[in-house]
Amino acid sequence: MTIKLYANLISQPSRAAEWVMRLKHLEHELVRTDFGSPTFTSPEFLALNPNGLIPVLQDGDFSLFKGNAIMPYLAERFNWTDLYPGDVQAHAKVNQYLHWHHTNARLVTSKVLVPLMHTKQNVATPEEAVMVKDTPTLLAKLVALMEKFLVKDFVAESDHPTLADFAAYCEFVQIELMGIFDFSGYPKFSAWMQRMKTLPFHDEIHATLDTFLASSGLKTKASS
Repeated sequence: MTIKLYANLISQPSRAAEWVMRLKHLEHELVRTDFGSPTFTSPEFLALNPNGLIPVLQDGDFSLFKGNAIMPYLAERFNWTDLYPGDVQAHAKVNQYLHWHHTNARLVTSKVLVPLMHTKQNVATPEEAVMVKDTPTLLAKLVALMEKFLVKDFVAESDHPTLADFAAYCEFVQIELMGIFDFSGYPKFSAWMQRMKTLPFHDEIHATLDTFLASSGLKTKASS
């Protein structure tokens, strides 16, 4: 049975999972799921993910949600040891980042992108207005930590990209595309971003996001 990925390439975890699957030439069906679609509340989809969120992987009778669960599952299922090393300590370093990511890097979407979008739409809550005001401080903190994580060329203290890099890049590239932060004071982070851009399928994976940000008025002149 064909592996299916229910996803929307505006979504960071969707992009990370789809990018890895394309990079590894894994035969699968990308089920493009538009935000606001009835799909999210359908009994069939809720049976796969009761949260009603993407991405969701369907592998035969098995289903799995959360991008940072989907990518390790696929890596272990198909023995992608380049992306998810077999060495116990290298493996642990990837896991370390993936766990950190959930409550740190993911804030780029929940506390930066979404509040800025709602501000543009004139529907921002008072809490989101505070988030917009605090954006420079939050981004400086996160990027400074990433600068420290980059002991080597890639996030999990490795010389080649791992699952950690795909998860991280797909979040932080949103800042770059929006043009809302100056990375020049973070040379290791900036160099890492450039290395990730050279990977196959980069441009096509991020085209949907780029179009969305432009159409939402979230790209500054500096980022266009």
